[in-house]
Amino acid sequence: MKSTSIISVVVLLVASATSGCFPFGGHQRTIIGDYRLEQWEDSETFYLHKRGQDDSARGGSIMDGTVIRIGWSPRYIVAERHSIFRGDPDGWMIIEVRSGTIIGAFPDADFRARPEARGIQVFKASEAWTKLWPRVARL
Repeated sequence: MKSTSIISVVVLLVASATSGCFPFGGHQRTIIGDYRLEQWEDSETFYLHKRGQDDSARGGSIMDGTVIRIGWSPRYIVAERHSIFRGDPDGWMIIEVRSGTIIGAFPDADFRARPEARGIQVFKASEAWTKLWPRVARL
């Protein structure tokens, strides 16, 4: 009887972990302030959110797309996005953290010339996700 209970618990834990249910921290990690990076269920797709802002009508992200690369400073978040709505351009978005102002999408050359981008180290979204650990977002 005892071994059956242990096996049942192990099976339940494995099923929870592999079903996309994250009982130990969730899918979101804080970048800076109210901004957080979300890892989608496929573990390869990432979205940018702002706490308290409903972005469901914007393709599930405050920048209307998925995050390809991202970097941040105390003042700015820069993110290369893949637009959800294929009529909108892909490219770099710049978010001013305090005001929440979002500008872009900029192609690479224009983005690199922007003063907001200076000094910000950029990572692939999956690398940023790892760097943000264990800074789990407060939901």
